[in-house]
Amino acid sequence: MEISLAGWSINRRFRDQANPLSLLDYPALSNDEFGIDAVELNSPFFSYENPDNPAQSEISDSYIDELRRRADDAEVRLLSIAVDGHGDLSSIDEDERTQAVQNHRKWFDICQKLGCNAFRANSGGSHGTDAAETEIGQCIKSFKELAAIAEDTGIRVMMENHGGVSVSPENIIQVMEAVDSVYCRVLADFLNWRPLDDKVENLRAVAPYTWATHAKFLSFDENGESNEIDCNRVMKIFKSEGYTNPFGIEYEGQTDDHVGVVKSKALIEKYAY
Repeated sequence: MEISLAGWSINRRFRDQANPLSLLDYPALSNDEFGIDAVELNSPFFSYENPDNPAQSEISDSYIDELRRRADDAEVRLLSIAVDGHGDLSSIDEDERTQAVQNHRKWFDICQKLGCNAFRANSGGSHGTDAAETEIGQCIKSFKELAAIAEDTGIRVMMENHGGVSVSPENIIQVMEAVDSVYCRVLADFLNWRPLDDKVENLRAVAPYTWATHAKFLSFDENGESNEIDCNRVMKIFKSEGYTNPFGIEYEGQTDDHVGVVKSKALIEKYAY
């Protein structure tokens, strides 16, 4: 079992106004500071040719080549990219939906150049509420279009439980079944569910469709266990489904991010299979 690090775990460093961490330095930092040699990147931290409009802006080949070189030098694998701010893939406005699909297309090429095997596209839709059937239909249409490109490129497109249409496992499964492609999979976040939902059972529902995970913990008790979710039960679920890809730490707690990542890593290793 392998552990990876999601860049959002240290998002405060990337967003530090005085001394922001460069994405180019992230692979080496992951290995040097945490002993983790596989990472997930985040689209907001890339350097765009037009930073005022990243959704429709290009990223230079020289920058991508340098990021790949830095990762290779640090002996770190670039696994995937979490893409944000690229449009509403569930919009009932067809022009807006089509533009959102177009905005995401460049990430297939970027993933190929970086050696990533997947990227996450947000479902879009009405955040925080149950998605209307019209939005789910639009979401299915978008992910079918992206899955067609994914099949041609060998790069998977993933939907994370991240609000909107993806607010519930039922909606996610409906999209997965309708798209019906092994190149359209789930990025299963341990905690991104509605407050009253049974998080473990939700993960059980989406585990058969899962390509990647966000092993998210916010706080820890005196025994190093998560206060939010039973890590042991979750790990057993993914094991039973034959999941063999990395468990990706995405620490989002309020305390020091170094401590949070270290404790998250220790907890996953405790129940490693």
